[in-house]
Amino acid sequence: MNNIKPVFSVIIPTYNRSHSVVEAVESVLAQTFEDFELLVIDDGSTDNTRELIGPFAEKDLRIKYVYQENAERSAARNHGIRLAKGQYICFLDSDDLYLPDHLQQFRKAIEINEFPVAMLVSNVVYPTENSFTEVGQFVTDTNDPMELVVKTPICSQQMCIHTQILKEEQFDTNIRIGEDQELWTRILKKHTLIKSNQATVVIRDLGDRTIDFTKIDSHIANLNLKKLLIKADTDNRIRPEWRRFMLSGAYYKLATVHLHRGEKGAFFWNMLCSFVVSPTHYWKDKVLVVFSALPLLNKFAKGKL
Repeated sequence: MNNIKPVFSVIIPTYNRSHSVVEAVESVLAQTFEDFELLVIDDGSTDNTRELIGPFAEKDLRIKYVYQENAERSAARNHGIRLAKGQYICFLDSDDLYLPDHLQQFRKAIEINEFPVAMLVSNVVYPTENSFTEVGQFVTDTNDPMELVVKTPICSQQMCIHTQILKEEQFDTNIRIGEDQELWTRILKKHTLIKSNQATVVIRDLGDRTIDFTKIDSHIANLNLKKLLIKADTDNRIRPEWRRFMLSGAYYKLATVHLHRGEKGAFFWNMLCSFVVSPTHYWKDKVLVVFSALPLLNKFAKGKL
């Protein structure tokens, strides 16, 4: 690479994903925009990740393989941020992929906006049998980007962030679920978010995703995160109606997992909390789920869900 300072630094944190990390790396190397560096941060893998990534780094000077003792993905991303030399930083999980024009689309958006000190966000697709299915964009009630990031789970793979921002604001290593959402809210207190409106990130489920939302602990952590975001919002950027949306949704999702586990008491309690926080938030879905938990209305509700 000729440029001392590339346009992009792409950071891939990985832990024991030798079965998928090579594809992730190859998807970055297949980019139509080639002015980037790729930092693979190995978070203490005990498989053959080093042996697989080493040859890539030997052949392509844009690639750097960095090993660290296991400290979880936020610490690995922060390590990559500290090493990054690019003007903008992008992230990719080691089980996901970029489509070939991912960096090119970000480059276009950056040029159109005159190289902003900001965050840019792309959309995602999910692989189907023969193609990809694009996830519909969440429609917000306002143009305030804070509404988007608190109401929807925007993952790090979708983001492209000016390096200056990430040298000041990094991932909180004490947060295990929603650490990306927490970071976006901090950044938006000082900077803006620009939509690229292109679906260029492939989200895959290979059966070993770090966050498993079929587990009760994940939903409890999600609820606690929402409470943390609200508590930290001392300048009231998060509007009251958005706060209700966040909390109501978290209680609702927690309730449905309790129902799936047959824990009726916990289900009804969390569903009640969801209704109390926001009676109108997806109220039809909530009513149907409650009906599905009641023997006499179970058949009716399942036909509607």
